[in-house]
Amino acid sequence: MDELEQTVTRYLLGELSEQEQAALEKSYFSDPQVFDQVLQVESTLVDAYARGQLSSEMRERFEQSYLKNPTRRERVEFAKALTARIDEKEASVTRAESVSWWQRLLATIGGQRPRLRFSMALATVVIVLVVAWIFVTTKRQQQREAEQTQAQRENQEQRAQQQTAQQQPTSTPPQIPRQSPSPITNPSRAIAVLALTAGGVRGADNSGTPTLIIPHDTTQAQILLKLKDDSYPRYRVSLQKIGGAEIFTHSNIRPRNTKAGASFVFTLPASQLSNGDYTLTLIGITPGSDGDSLSKSLFRVEKR
Repeated sequence: MDELEQTVTRYLLGELSEQEQAALEKSYFSDPQVFDQVLQVESTLVDAYARGQLSSEMRERFEQSYLKNPTRRERVEFAKALTARIDEKEASVTRAESVSWWQRLLATIGGQRPRLRFSMALATVVIVLVVAWIFVTTKRQQQREAEQTQAQRENQEQRAQQQTAQQQPTSTPPQIPRQSPSPITNPSRAIAVLALTAGGVRGADNSGTPTLIIPHDTTQAQILLKLKDDSYPRYRVSLQKIGGAEIFTHSNIRPRNTKAGASFVFTLPASQLSNGDYTLTLIGITPGSDGDSLSKSLFRVEKR
């Protein structure tokens, strides 16, 4: 069993991490050969279970994970019925080992009456069509399951980001400010806001460095990072004080998409920030890579 087959087997048994699952799903969505490999491994695994050919350890893993899905249970039950029927037919056929099944079929058809030969030929065509239909239906069902899994994961991430953004009071509608060297604050809501735009290294010169002013009665700070181009499936964002400790790191996240464009919103207690310079780093993540550095936004914090 090669590395891909092992990975697919662990995926079918629910033993991959979320990051590994996302990478594999993205791979078989974009590569038909990988998708066919997933189908082949799953068919082999289901057939081996239906025939009782799995080891006790593998059978236990299969039942605890794979059979939890109702659609997959129906697929396994169908496979059991089909293999039982095939085994029954094979056991009832007596033939010489030197004669192939195709030769026997030709000999049988050739020795019967025309009406019987037509009936057997028609039955053969029906069997082929049924097997093809089963294969196509299984492939479509698996693709729908993968799409549903990916959609659920993205919805969960979007809800988590929305909950983070909604930590602020909702007495006034949220504003999406444009990036400006001058601070954007709203003392009445006890939150200070700074808007940044991702792209290259920003704020490197002191004259244009954006400043986040935090009044003494402010309890929260919010940083809005707007994307010019949302072209990566996942991102990693980290905030660090220059010459100091890292404030936070968020990995494997997606931006919020609105009519104004894609953006990240990060809300944190104002007590975590002190006077000084900070850098907000954005990295684009693709399957099989450590990530591409997209931007470093520099800004200054002043507490008053």
